[in-house]
Order: sequence, then structure tokens, then C-alpha cells
Amino acid sequence: MALDNFDNLKASIVAWSKRSDISNLTEDFILLAESEMYNNESAPLRIRAMEARATAPVSITSRFLALPDSFLQMRRLKLNSPLGTSSYDTDLTYYSPEQMPLSGLTKIPCFFTVTTQLEFDSTPDQAYTIEMQYLNKLTALSDAATTNYILTTYPTIYLYGSLWALFQYSMEPDVAEYYYNKFLTAIQGANATDQAGRYGAAPVVRMEGYAP
Repeated sequence: MALDNFDNLKASIVAWSKRSDISNLTEDFILLAESEMYNNESAPLRIRAMEARATAPVSITSRFLALPDSFLQMRRLKLNSPLGTSSYDTDLTYYSPEQMPLSGLTKIPCFFTVTTQLEFDSTPDQAYTIEMQYLNKLTALSDAATTNYILTTYPTIYLYGSLWALFQYSMEPDVAEYYYNKFLTAIQGANATDQAGRYGAAPVVRMEGYAP
């Protein structure tokens, strides 16, 4: 059976598990696999299809800003100059929440951190626009969204992750561990393939003349 859409994935989970009594739980297993693929400590999924860009106006009365939906990780944060000014756009420097220096002044923000929201080191002194380059979760599978880039390109991530969740549920730790390892290997393969695609093949270096 082709692993090409939500219904076929659910059917494959049942077929691979050789259990017909869990068909009403397959959506739960898929949901758990989706959460684990992004958030596991060993090999979180990080591919180009997850990259997004967004802009947002900042408030002149608060140093806080809501994060985009499905936000996972910031890659770059830039403060764009206000319209009609001659100043330059500025990249903001990341600090951990515990280490970020805070200022009680109203001025150009220099630093940021990420908690449940975006936080600047100071309240902006003008109506700047923030430009974010970040990683986000792709659309989750559902009856309304029957496929996504991950299922189309790396279907074993979904299959093995769902089987891991299934055998966790059925309290079969050895089988669950087997599928979890295959799940992580599938994610690592996707990350490696995607990373290689950023740069292409290494250039061939040819030497002319005598080489000892």
C-alpha cells in the first residue's frame, strides 16, 4: 500500500502492526509521531521545507511580541528601519532567557530571546518592523490535510514513528524501542539528505602539470 495520504498511512499502521483492534487509535499514534519527530532530543527533524519568513510590526509600548503559529526555532531576526529613515537594517543578537541583558530605556532593541513569546531587551523607540527567518512545523495530517511534504518525501518517518507510539501504547517496550530506533534513523537520513541538497556535490578539483 502506498504511504501517500492520511488514510493509507492509517491502514499501513494497522497492517504493519498486525493488529486490527487499534484502528480507532491510529490518528493518536500519528499525532504522537508528529510531536516526537520535531521535539526528540536525539534527532529532531530540521529540513528546508520547514523554513519560513514573516514580518511583524513591533509595539512602541511593549518589548514583547507574539511568535508565529507553529514556531519551532529562530534562525535569524532582523530589525528593519522605519519607513522614511536613512538608518540601516540591524540583525538582533540572541541571548538565552536567563542571560539576556534588559534595559529600562526606550531605544533601538539590540538583543532578543524566545520563551512563549518573542522578547526584546528594551521597548522600541519607533515603529520598526521585525523580519523573522525561522523553522516551523509543517501542516499536521488530518482528514482536511491528507498529505504534507514529510509524508510525500520521507514516509518512513511517519510509519516508524506511529508504530513506536502504537507499541508504547500496547506496552511492548522491546518492539517500541526497535521502531523508535528506525524512526530516528529515518529522521537522520532526511536531515542528511536535505543538508546535502543545500550545497550540492563538492566541486571536482583537477591538477595540471607535475604532482609529486
